[in-house]
Amino acid sequence: MSISKRISIKRLCRLPLAGATLLALTACGGSDGDSGKPGDPGGEPAMTIQSLHVEFMDVGFTDGVASVKYRVTNQDDEVVVGIPSATFIAAQLVPEGYTGAGNASTWQYFGSENCAATCPGSYTDLKTGIYTYSFSAPFDGMNGQSLIDGATQRLVIKLGGDSLPDGTPLPITNAHKDWQSAGEPAYTRNIVSIDTCNSCHSNLAFHGSRYNQVETCVTCHNATRVSNPANVFAPMVHSKHLAGFPQPLADCETCHKNDAALADNQNWHKIPTMEACGSCHTNINFPAGEGHPAQPTNANCVACHNADWTAEVHSDKANDDALAAFEVQLTSASMAAGTVTVGVKLVNPQSGEVYGAADSLDFVSDLRLYANWGGSMDYTTRSARSIRLQSTAAVASENGVNSYQITGLTVPAGTEADTGTLAVQGRVCAADGKLVACGDGVDVLVIKSSHRFFDASMLTTAGRRTVVTNETCGNCHGDQKLNFHGARNDLEGQCQLCHNHNMQADATAANPAHTTADFKQLIHALHRGKFEGFETLNYPGNIGNCAQCHTNNADGVLSIALPLSAAVQPMALNDGSFTSPTAAICSNCHESDSAKNHMTQQGGVFAGTKADASAGTESCNTCHSQGGMADVLKVHPIH
Repeated sequence: MSISKRISIKRLCRLPLAGATLLALTACGGSDGDSGKPGDPGGEPAMTIQSLHVEFMDVGFTDGVASVKYRVTNQDDEVVVGIPSATFIAAQLVPEGYTGAGNASTWQYFGSENCAATCPGSYTDLKTGIYTYSFSAPFDGMNGQSLIDGATQRLVIKLGGDSLPDGTPLPITNAHKDWQSAGEPAYTRNIVSIDTCNSCHSNLAFHGSRYNQVETCVTCHNATRVSNPANVFAPMVHSKHLAGFPQPLADCETCHKNDAALADNQNWHKIPTMEACGSCHTNINFPAGEGHPAQPTNANCVACHNADWTAEVHSDKANDDALAAFEVQLTSASMAAGTVTVGVKLVNPQSGEVYGAADSLDFVSDLRLYANWGGSMDYTTRSARSIRLQSTAAVASENGVNSYQITGLTVPAGTEADTGTLAVQGRVCAADGKLVACGDGVDVLVIKSSHRFFDASMLTTAGRRTVVTNETCGNCHGDQKLNFHGARNDLEGQCQLCHNHNMQADATAANPAHTTADFKQLIHALHRGKFEGFETLNYPGNIGNCAQCHTNNADGVLSIALPLSAAVQPMALNDGSFTSPTAAICSNCHESDSAKNHMTQQGGVFAGTKADASAGTESCNTCHSQGGMADVLKVHPIH
């Protein structure tokens, strides 16, 4: 500042306020420097944080050192300020064939830098919800890897697991950005979505729950980071699913979904390698030539295992094509004196062809029809009545509809206006995607079982409450691919025709609820590995996440949050005693003495008389209903 300007400002102090203000404004003009660049937008600060969202604003290299600028918001797009820590993980993707002919693209790990009280690089909180980080050193040479010009880079940011300065907890969040020095990446490796994993695993997370995205896992689980080849992502995941997998192992599309959001979702059959394939085909040693002609490298895999052939032998397409040509339609039902008459039509829904009766079709291996009645759909008898259509003469035939009768249903007096259920199951023979005559050398396929409700005069849509669906079961077990008793796969409505309250529990067991085949008890016990013969079952999700299996009603309310139907009967024990309905269900999981005492104090009955167990004294809904002080949806880890 010049001497004259200093004098002018000194004189300014002696002027009246108005004049001083005028001169001050004048003095602030001139050429003291350019205006600064506009700052980044801030936004309303987050008051509650249920989830974190990371927006990558800029990422790039300066003299070989990577830096990133990102914005963090909550579920309402409000900025989150004061995040005390973050982990930054970096890797690069080398393209297919780069490491050798036939080799898949692969990630190369550079390193991980954690910022908390101290930081290897430079971490800045701009106090606007925007943060910056610069790594501590150039990537080139880090972890013994060379930075490849034009290669796809990946930056993973892990946030959360700690709290803001005011104590607000931050949920663990993984976010990633794929990029290259010239902008968007020229190639990617996005093969499987975490959503697919979580359809069975609920909320998959590892290493202290810090890492919960596939994109994070592969950044570290590669040959440049892990010393054991078995811990490279693809072989590791394949091998872990070899035991206890709840669907056919050969169907790769169980996990490798045809998802347009994943640019590389078809790699599983387009780029075969001994590393990926050998992790399932464990009886093969490719380099040694054991179980397969010797293949020292991946260079020749695709010469035999082309994409179309590989996809065909690892999917159910041919079987699905054959099954699509056969459908069992129930067209009518009526009941009198315990005998139900059912109209059955067998059709090809693809062509519209109407087949003849089951006993005239050489491609039908087995076709059965089941029925049970009443108890307002908890049923009156332990086992449904059934007929095998190939062995049963139709009582009438007209326009492709064959009518059959199932006798012996138990219809207690006064329940004639109740409702029953019909269920269909069967097997057909197929080869090369077509239905063929049954015989040696052909495949026997299980059709999708189905059920329909009926009353004394007709088929009806009103029937048993829906608690689980084939879709929710299919999250883990596939689309009706889990077959019990040979050919029963309608888990939503078929199983309950026999597996009902007329089954008895072992009164001498430590927890009788784990011993009955009543469906509502059986399913909980099975999935907890508590039912006899299933002790080694390892449930892959969070067993407390009831939404994994239970469905929502028409109003979007999860079935476990609804009052228990008055039709639900108490659990029968084989000593003649009974346990009240809600206590029987809840004690499948909540089996401690304190939990049982709590249920008893609230009106639950364990091993009491049928009258007491049916008296409706359970007051669970007082606290556990929707909006209650211990809302069942809030006290379980439901997501």
